[in-house]
Amino acid sequence: MIISRIVARRRIAAGVRPSFKAAWLPVAADIVIISVLLASLFLPAVSLTIVMNLTLFWRILALMLVIYAPLQIVIVVSTIWAVRSRWEEKGTT
Repeated sequence: MIISRIVARRRIAAGVRPSFKAAWLPVAADIVIISVLLASLFLPAVSLTIVMNLTLFWRILALMLVIYAPLQIVIVVSTIWAVRSRWEEKGTT
């Protein structure tokens, strides 16, 4: 989300329309970064839910909020910036 946003904003400001690969590589980098970060948080989050003695429903809900939701937010926002950087306005007649 950070890398793709910075790169896309610079490209949009410069008026450069990147290739498909150039637009989506920052998105892939964002996904890898957030995946590594969330993978490092997974076991502590599971351990915390076990220590708190949560039921299965609350454990699943907590893990979705800690792991799944941030990943999806980063993927969606990064994708929006990639699409915005490649957007080409059609001429109106």
